[in-house]
Order: sequence, then C-alpha cells, then structure tokens
Amino acid sequence: MEINFEVTKEDYIKFNLYHVENSPSQKRNFILLRYLVPVLFSIPIYFIGTNLFKQPSVYWAIVAVLFSVIWIITYPKQYRALVKKETEKLISEGDNSEIFGQKNMIIDDEAVTIHHKSSSERILKNAIKDVKVYDDIIIIYLSSITAI
Repeated sequence: MEINFEVTKEDYIKFNLYHVENSPSQKRNFILLRYLVPVLFSIPIYFIGTNLFKQPSVYWAIVAVLFSVIWIITYPKQYRALVKKETEKLISEGDNSEIFGQKNMIIDDEAVTIHHKSSSERILKNAIKDVKVYDDIIIIYLSSITAI
C-alpha cells in the first residue's frame, strides 16, 4: 500500500498536544499542576488576608475557594496554550525542513518505508510499538517518544 501525505507545522503541534495529553507522566504532571497548585496557593491567600490585612476569615475563605475553582476550570486551556506556544518556539529554532513537507509512505509485508525529498527511512514492522488513530491524524509510535 502506498500513502502520500504532508506534514505541516499544525500537524506537529497537534502531535505534541496528543502526546502530552496521553503520556502517563505528562498526565500526572497535569493533574498535580491542576489540583495541587491552587490548594497550595489558597492556603497563603487565606492566611495573608486574615492575618496581614486583618479582614474577616469568611471573606478570605471565599476568595481562596474562588481562586481554586477558577484555576481548576481554566488550567486545561492554559496548559494547551503553553504546549502550543513552546512547540511553536521549538519549531522556529533552526532548520526543520526534514520534518515538514510532502512524504510518501509505502507499507509492505516487512516494513514501512517513508520517502521525503532528501531522505528515506525504513522501519521494520516489529519496531512499531503502537498506532494511534485520531480524527485528523494517525501516529505510528516507534518508542514512547519517537513517532511518525
């Protein structure tokens, strides 16, 4: 079977977002940042407001809880934006012409061969660890951090 496809910067960004969202270690970091950070910051907010500003504790309890709720609700969008921004920054650092552009993939009984304008890569089928199919992208994992 032969497949012609193009890899764009948007595809690369989507891959990074999918990978971050599905990586066990990244999920753990995401959960910690989403739930632990607001709890850790809510405590000082409460004590600073009640002790330093000498204001009612109910008021500062409400402020601390609101901070936590807003953080927990908005953090996923902020996290995705940060991953997208950092990926775009990495893409702009140098020549990445081998990653992007038109490619041709030939799948036979033994291997998957990918041809690009100036290179060719042959991957034996037993080297493929996983294949993920999303609505708009298919990812062939060769390891936990290497993919096509």
